Amino acid sequence: MRHLYFIFPLLFFISCDRSDKFNITGEIENGSDLIIYLDKLDVGTHSVLDSARIRSSNIFSFSGRISEPSFYRVRIGDNNFVTLLVEPGEKIFIEAAASNLSGTYQVSGSEGSKLLKRLNDRLLSTRKQIDPLIKEIMALEEGSEMAQEEVRINEELEEIINAQRKFSVAFILDNMESLAAITALYQMIDEENYVLNRFRDIQYLKIIAESLTKKYPDSPHVKALARDAENQERQYELFRIASLAEQSGDVVSNYPDISMKGVEGDTIRLHSLPEKYVLVLFGSSLNQSSVEYTRELLPIYKAYHNKGFQIYQVSVERERQEWLRNIEFNELPWIHVAEFEDEDFRAAMLYNVQQIPSSYLINRDVGVVARNLSAPELRSRLARVLD
Repeated sequence: MRHLYFIFPLLFFISCDRSDKFNITGEIENGSDLIIYLDKLDVGTHSVLDSARIRSSNIFSFSGRISEPSFYRVRIGDNNFVTLLVEPGEKIFIEAAASNLSGTYQVSGSEGSKLLKRLNDRLLSTRKQIDPLIKEIMALEEGSEMAQEEVRINEELEEIINAQRKFSVAFILDNMESLAAITALYQMIDEENYVLNRFRDIQYLKIIAESLTKKYPDSPHVKALARDAENQERQYELFRIASLAEQSGDVVSNYPDISMKGVEGDTIRLHSLPEKYVLVLFGSSLNQSSVEYTRELLPIYKAYHNKGFQIYQVSVERERQEWLRNIEFNELPWIHVAEFEDEDFRAAMLYNVQQIPSSYLINRDVGVVARNLSAPELRSRLARVLD
């Protein structure tokens, strides 16, 4: 009996020890003697976990331990990589050409990684269909048929993009309990446009966030998704409020308050401002577009401040003195508050700011009535209501 009691705990320990281990091996065509890296992909960042020189047989191998599904990247250089969704206990095998890992790889031994490959292959196919059409439209020359050709090409582009969108939606709904669905939610057609870019697509973020939170409550990727779903819903609500306000002119909703310290160190609350119209402006002295926009706003502020217009500028800055110098140098007379890089940018998160400059025009009695107006559009709007 003593012998059995000794062996059982040992076997149990070995079993648990192996269950959280993963192995990634592969054969890279023409990869002999190249350095290959294994990165751990965290939310918004990555870290190098290991590296190895590919053997003369073109074989490499990595291993590690994880407690839940996680994203990894196997790469040669910075822009030549394969993304994997690794689960505890998996033994993954990759085959690819060294010159183009993402375009040539095959993967086995990992269901999540196979799902990511489906997403990768489908998006690559879509981009290959789009690229010649973009070149075609850029090459159009002035003439009687130019407008007709533009319409034709744009219709083809729309059809291709809609097909990609339908694929992504179906994929998400078929894989609601896989972290691969997160990748599908954030895929981009190009550097500026997401596949899922409609306001109603927020529902997919919410559905997947709820599903994955139940299964992987401690995953940082799932927590980040849940936060983004909340922020996107808030942004949609602001958009809805602005639309309703412009249509009806009725009191629709309150707008999120901001309470931050200004230039003199005193706390300034957005809700406490007496002016009828306030432009909440998110910008930065580090961003040239923001600097140029504030210069365009200066004559508008001078023309309408005494008539009931205020600007409440929230700046995302590197450090305080740099921020103060910019205000003084550009002679910006409105209200300034700031969030610095060692802070958590709560105000920007509250309004779900995705880019700078971003702005919200607020009617104190109504709420948000417009967003991201150009300087001429803002002047025209204020002229109608304050002149």
